[in-house]
Amino acid sequence: MVELTLDRIVNLAGDWTDGSRASEQFREIIEDEQTTTEEIEAYLQEAINGSEPYHNKALQDLVNNFGRRLGFEIEYGVYQGRSDTIGYDGHWISTATDDDTHLVVETKTNTAYSIDPGQAGEYMAQFVDEHEVNREQVYGLYVIGEGDVETVSQTVLGSQYRDRMRVITAQRLLDLLEIQEDSGLRHDQVVDVLLPINAVDVGQLVGLIQDVIEFREDDTEGGGSTGGSRVTGDGWDGPQIGADAVQGTISREELEGPDEATVAVFPSQTSGVEFLKENNAWGFVRINQEPEYVAMYISDDVQEVRYVARVREIVSATEAQLARTLESYIGDQAEFDEGKKVVLFEPGSLYELADPIEYESRVPYSLRYTELGRFKQAETTDDIL
Repeated sequence: MVELTLDRIVNLAGDWTDGSRASEQFREIIEDEQTTTEEIEAYLQEAINGSEPYHNKALQDLVNNFGRRLGFEIEYGVYQGRSDTIGYDGHWISTATDDDTHLVVETKTNTAYSIDPGQAGEYMAQFVDEHEVNREQVYGLYVIGEGDVETVSQTVLGSQYRDRMRVITAQRLLDLLEIQEDSGLRHDQVVDVLLPINAVDVGQLVGLIQDVIEFREDDTEGGGSTGGSRVTGDGWDGPQIGADAVQGTISREELEGPDEATVAVFPSQTSGVEFLKENNAWGFVRINQEPEYVAMYISDDVQEVRYVARVREIVSATEAQLARTLESYIGDQAEFDEGKKVVLFEPGSLYELADPIEYESRVPYSLRYTELGRFKQAETTDDIL
């Protein structure tokens, strides 16, 4: 739960304006890697339901934070327009395409007042002129807090911007973020969802993906691998408190497998490394694929992909034999949930990378997938997210 509410931030930090202490404090909170999607959602509901001007500004910041968590490089816009800067609410950059793709983002709390796509269109034109980029690289994205999105979509379709502008609700954008966390969507796939051909209301696409995922989960409920047996030999004597399953160091070039092999990249706090070492596994997670490898991004002061292991099997948390009881992990390290799964590693396959992948601008806030070939060649996290 979010303890420091928007109201509380304003009471403590004062007026919420461009460059204010309140704005800076809120952005620090939502940019923190340890701030969960559930906490972000609580802030979103407070911002949408509130009626004060700072609720609108918080919504603007939250939408930009969604962009950051979806893998975009983001630039916060201004709350109050001024003559020395373009007045957009946010600017998102994707480097997943041959030429950088730019999204000029406008946030609206509701649709009580008619929305003129010409406003965002003007910001797009100013951006093209100011940064000397091809207009084909620049899109507009309207994010609506609540209201009649269909009317906004029809307005955009009837304008000159129908091919360059997209519309989505803030909740659907959050749904896309949760889908990414659950399924490990790559950033380039997120871009494809937000910028499809011949679609304006991209929230409908997010809803469709959500329905497909829920159907697949219902269809496979009760299935999956069985496990929980103690594995011995090959440099690993099974889960035990204080154990260290790390076999030493390995370079990424030494990892075996085809370039298209799947690598699941998980985030962890430094404290989570203890779970990794004493269980030769990682948990508790939502995961719908069966990757060949797992890689661990360590946050806090480390900020690099530091560990790698080959996957043996994936089991439910209640089936996995762990060094300690489930209860001892829940609420500790990474807020583990016993209803999720545990990824068990092949014995003797957990290594610390001799050439870790350092953070540049993209953080795996949750599970992400990449290919082994990309993983081997990556210079920074931006190359695999």
